[in-house]
Amino acid sequence: MDYVLQPVQPSHFAVVAGWLDSPAATLRWAGPGVPFPLPADAFAAALALPARPGWALLDGDGTCLGFGQYWQTAPGSTHLGRIIVSPQARGRGLGRELMTALCAEALRSSAALQLTLKVYRDNQAAVALYRDLGFVASEDASTPELLFMACRTT
Repeated sequence: MDYVLQPVQPSHFAVVAGWLDSPAATLRWAGPGVPFPLPADAFAAALALPARPGWALLDGDGTCLGFGQYWQTAPGSTHLGRIIVSPQARGRGLGRELMTALCAEALRSSAALQLTLKVYRDNQAAVALYRDLGFVASEDASTPELLFMACRTT
Protein backbone atom coordinates (compact mmCIF):
# COMPACT_ATOMS: atom_id res chain seq x y z
CA MET A 1 0.00 0.00 0.00
CA ASP A 2 1.15 3.53 -0.69
CA TYR A 3 1.32 6.06 2.13
CA VAL A 4 1.77 9.79 1.98
CA LEU A 5 3.04 12.29 4.55
CA GLN A 6 1.07 15.52 4.56
CA PRO A 7 0.90 18.52 6.86
CA VAL A 8 -1.50 17.68 9.68
CA GLN A 9 -4.97 19.13 9.13
CA PRO A 10 -7.65 20.08 11.66
CA SER A 11 -9.60 17.00 10.54
CA HIS A 12 -6.74 14.85 11.92
CA PHE A 13 -6.58 16.49 15.36
CA ALA A 14 -9.35 14.45 17.00
CA VAL A 15 -8.08 11.26 15.36
CA VAL A 16 -4.55 11.63 16.74
CA ALA A 17 -5.79 12.81 20.14
CA GLY A 18 -8.05 9.75 20.25
CA TRP A 19 -5.00 7.47 20.19
CA LEU A 20 -4.08 8.73 23.67
CA ASP A 21 -6.09 6.68 26.15
CA SER A 22 -4.91 8.07 29.48
CA PRO A 23 -3.21 11.01 31.17
CA ALA A 24 -0.05 8.88 31.44
CA ALA A 25 -0.07 8.10 27.70
CA THR A 26 -0.58 11.78 26.90
CA LEU A 27 2.27 12.83 29.18
CA ARG A 28 4.55 10.17 27.73
CA TRP A 29 3.77 11.17 24.14
CA ALA A 30 3.35 14.94 24.36
CA GLY A 31 5.11 15.99 27.54
CA PRO A 32 3.91 18.11 30.45
CA GLY A 33 1.37 20.81 29.84
CA VAL A 34 -0.68 18.91 27.25
CA PRO A 35 -4.12 18.09 28.69
CA PHE A 36 -5.91 14.75 28.71
CA PRO A 37 -8.16 14.41 26.98
CA LEU A 38 -6.63 16.62 24.32
CA PRO A 39 -9.55 18.48 22.75
CA ALA A 40 -9.37 18.87 18.97
CA ASP A 41 -9.80 22.64 19.32
CA ALA A 42 -6.74 22.80 21.63
CA PHE A 43 -4.54 20.45 19.57
CA ALA A 44 -2.72 23.07 17.49
CA ALA A 45 -1.94 25.33 20.46
CA ALA A 46 -0.97 22.47 22.79
CA LEU A 47 1.49 21.06 20.25
CA ALA A 48 2.83 24.48 19.19
CA LEU A 49 1.75 24.16 15.56
CA PRO A 50 3.02 25.65 13.21
CA ALA A 51 6.28 26.50 15.06
CA ARG A 52 6.79 22.74 15.33
CA PRO A 53 5.36 21.42 12.07
CA GLY A 54 3.08 18.44 12.46
CA TRP A 55 2.78 15.76 9.81
CA ALA A 56 0.20 13.04 9.28
CA LEU A 57 0.85 9.71 7.59
CA LEU A 58 -2.16 8.87 5.45
CA ASP A 59 -3.10 5.70 3.62
CA GLY A 60 -4.54 5.62 0.09
CA ASP A 61 -8.03 6.32 1.46
CA GLY A 62 -6.85 9.40 3.37
CA THR A 63 -7.07 7.70 6.76
CA CYS A 64 -4.64 9.16 9.28
CA LEU A 65 -2.42 6.34 10.59
CA GLY A 66 0.53 8.21 12.07
CA PHE A 67 1.73 11.57 13.30
CA GLY A 68 5.05 13.26 14.05
CA GLN A 69 6.64 16.67 14.43
CA TYR A 70 10.05 18.23 14.03
CA TRP A 71 11.69 21.47 15.07
CA GLN A 72 15.10 23.05 15.02
CA THR A 73 16.87 22.83 18.40
CA ALA A 74 20.23 24.32 17.41
CA PRO A 75 21.86 25.43 14.18
CA GLY A 76 22.17 22.30 12.03
CA SER A 77 20.13 20.13 14.40
CA THR A 78 16.49 19.19 13.96
CA HIS A 79 14.61 17.24 16.62
CA LEU A 80 11.88 14.72 15.82
CA GLY A 81 9.16 14.31 18.43
CA ARG A 82 5.64 13.27 19.29
CA ILE A 83 5.92 10.30 16.96
CA ILE A 84 2.93 7.98 17.12
CA VAL A 85 1.21 5.32 15.03
CA SER A 86 -2.47 4.51 15.43
CA PRO A 87 -2.84 1.71 17.99
CA GLN A 88 -5.05 -0.15 15.51
CA ALA A 89 -2.34 -0.02 12.83
CA ARG A 90 0.72 -1.00 14.88
CA GLY A 91 2.78 -4.01 13.93
CA ARG A 92 2.46 -3.44 10.17
CA GLY A 93 5.65 -1.46 9.52
CA LEU A 94 3.99 1.94 9.66
CA GLY A 95 6.52 3.24 12.17
CA ARG A 96 9.20 2.77 9.53
CA GLU A 97 7.01 4.41 6.87
CA LEU A 98 6.32 7.35 9.16
CA MET A 99 9.93 7.80 10.27
CA THR A 100 11.36 7.49 6.77
CA ALA A 101 8.96 10.10 5.43
CA LEU A 102 9.28 12.39 8.47
CA CYS A 103 13.09 12.31 8.35
CA ALA A 104 13.04 13.10 4.63
CA GLU A 105 10.66 16.02 5.16
CA ALA A 106 12.68 17.39 8.08
CA LEU A 107 15.84 17.27 5.99
CA ARG A 108 14.13 18.82 2.97
CA SER A 109 12.82 21.75 4.95
CA SER A 110 15.67 22.37 7.36
CA ALA A 111 18.93 21.20 5.74
CA ALA A 112 19.91 19.78 9.13
CA LEU A 113 23.29 18.19 9.65
CA GLN A 114 21.79 15.88 12.25
CA LEU A 115 18.40 14.63 13.34
CA THR A 116 17.76 13.89 16.99
CA LEU A 117 15.02 12.25 19.02
CA LYS A 118 14.25 10.92 22.46
CA VAL A 119 12.66 7.54 23.06
CA TYR A 120 11.61 5.76 26.21
CA ARG A 121 14.11 3.01 26.91
CA ASP A 122 11.31 0.51 27.51
CA ASN A 123 9.93 1.07 24.00
CA GLN A 124 12.20 -1.59 22.53
CA ALA A 125 10.41 -1.73 19.16
CA ALA A 126 10.99 2.00 18.62
CA VAL A 127 14.59 1.84 19.84
CA ALA A 128 15.30 -0.99 17.40
CA LEU A 129 13.64 0.87 14.53
CA TYR A 130 15.57 4.07 15.19
CA ARG A 131 18.85 2.15 15.36
CA ASP A 132 17.99 0.44 12.09
CA LEU A 133 17.38 3.89 10.54
CA GLY A 134 20.86 5.04 11.58
CA PHE A 135 20.19 6.74 14.90
CA VAL A 136 22.89 6.21 17.52
CA ALA A 137 22.30 6.47 21.26
CA SER A 138 24.19 9.05 23.30
CA GLU A 139 24.26 8.03 26.95
CA ASP A 140 25.76 11.40 27.91
CA ALA A 141 22.57 13.17 26.78
CA SER A 142 20.19 10.46 28.03
CA THR A 143 18.36 9.94 31.30
CA PRO A 144 17.52 6.71 33.11
CA GLU A 145 14.09 6.80 31.44
CA LEU A 146 14.80 8.42 28.05
CA LEU A 147 17.38 7.51 25.45
CA PHE A 148 18.69 10.41 23.36
CA MET A 149 19.53 9.36 19.81
CA ALA A 150 21.06 11.22 16.86
CA CYS A 151 21.60 10.53 13.19
CA ARG A 152 24.14 12.42 11.09
CA THR A 153 22.68 13.42 7.75
CA THR A 154 25.91 13.96 5.85
